[in-house]
Amino acid sequence: MTIWEYLQDPGPWFNTVNYTPLQIAMFTFGAVLWIVVYVVTIRRLMSYKELAIPFFAVTLNFGTEITTAVFFVPDMGSALVIAYWAWLLLDVFIVVGLFRHGNKQVRTPYFKEKFGLLMAVWIPLLFVVQYNFILTYDLPMAPLTSFMINLVMSAAFIYLYFVPSEAGDSKLIGWCKFLGTGIIGVMFFTKYPDNNALTSLYVAVALVDVFYLYLLYRVSPGLRPSHANAV
Repeated sequence: MTIWEYLQDPGPWFNTVNYTPLQIAMFTFGAVLWIVVYVVTIRRLMSYKELAIPFFAVTLNFGTEITTAVFFVPDMGSALVIAYWAWLLLDVFIVVGLFRHGNKQVRTPYFKEKFGLLMAVWIPLLFVVQYNFILTYDLPMAPLTSFMINLVMSAAFIYLYFVPSEAGDSKLIGWCKFLGTGIIGVMFFTKYPDNNALTSLYVAVALVDVFYLYLLYRVSPGLRPSHANAV
């Protein structure tokens, strides 16, 4: 269902026909935790002028959020449609920060210099691929795409941790990402218990997120960025 079809018939705030109240509550709580991630990221953009989410993950997120907010809206009810739009609108600010400060995550001089131009080409290209993948292959609420992106994001956070900056050291982001994604993963497991592809993604994302949290809490002055305890 597209956003235009949704606006003609919004339906209930929560769709208890396709999802149980517990599944809806779990997904909603996970969504709120991810909104916290976005808000903290925007705050850190304003405070440190650095992107607290790996730039590659931002480019992946944006295409999926446009698709799921406009062309493949959630079937869990109006409350979740609003949540998806909240993600998208917050991500607009993060994408602006990506163009302004994302090159600080890049170590290769050529890519650092051409970063804005490369992102201007890369983001639309990713959108076309994700749009077609989601509409052709994904399940309602787009869990396959979302968890594949999360796996890339989790690995990229480990890289970002070792970039000499304040960007990759937020414990609040680390915990909200881990818990938000984990709770949503458990929710989708109850919905699709026989989907082994999704199950493997839940487990892989959780393991990499746990390793990232370990990095955040270990004491290693020679490897940690300078603002180790910053939110």
